[in-house]
Amino acid sequence: MNTSTINPNMLLMGSLSIATAVLIWWVVSTQVSPVILPSPAQTWSALERLSAQGRLFPELAVTGQRVAMAFLLSLTAGTALGCAIGISRRISGFCRPLIITMQTTPPISWIILAVLWFDSSHGAPIFVVVVATFPIFVLNAIQGTQQIPGTLLEMARVFRVRRRYVIRDIAIPALWPFVSAAISICIGISWKTIVMAELFSSQDGAGAALSWARLQLATDEVLAWTLVIVALGITTELLFQGLSRCTRAGRIPAWKS
Repeated sequence: MNTSTINPNMLLMGSLSIATAVLIWWVVSTQVSPVILPSPAQTWSALERLSAQGRLFPELAVTGQRVAMAFLLSLTAGTALGCAIGISRRISGFCRPLIITMQTTPPISWIILAVLWFDSSHGAPIFVVVVATFPIFVLNAIQGTQQIPGTLLEMARVFRVRRRYVIRDIAIPALWPFVSAAISICIGISWKTIVMAELFSSQDGAGAALSWARLQLATDEVLAWTLVIVALGITTELLFQGLSRCTRAGRIPAWKS
């Protein structure tokens, strides 16, 4: 069994890629006004200033709370509905057009509607993230449900295996690769969507802070907030991948004769 989780060559190439991007950023920043593109050092100074003024972590905490609430709601409801659609043709015929409609509606349309529908600054961003990620969980769960081995289900029925064992040892291992893929996709979508929704609809959160920095022409703060949000998205994805590798989810147990 291969115990290595990090390829040294890939790590080296990734580091070189980031270093090259920072170098290009610095070179371009020396040729233009800081209002257009501040240097990496100026952006780092802005990040330190936001932290020292107590503006960084409270806003990130608000955004993180909204992301967690919306993500868990979408994951739970979307996976449950996807399993139901995968099992029942009637439910599939009724729900599929609605799911496809949700998936093809532009996020900006949902944001505008959310601003009109919700009075609370929390409601609009959470709603937008849910409708942006919900179809992905549904469609992946449908695919996963259709991959559950019918022969194993028939054997379980013949031998009267308890339902909880069927779910644990047959259904979850078949579903997990599809749900895991949906989670990986939706992590990035959630962070991007929540910030965009906050920018239009909220008075707090990282998106609102970005909007305020834009109005003040504080490009260094705009970049600082952007880099922090990107870092949070990458960290969340890495944590999920690490947790996924450490659990038994998706591993089909060996059958003993």
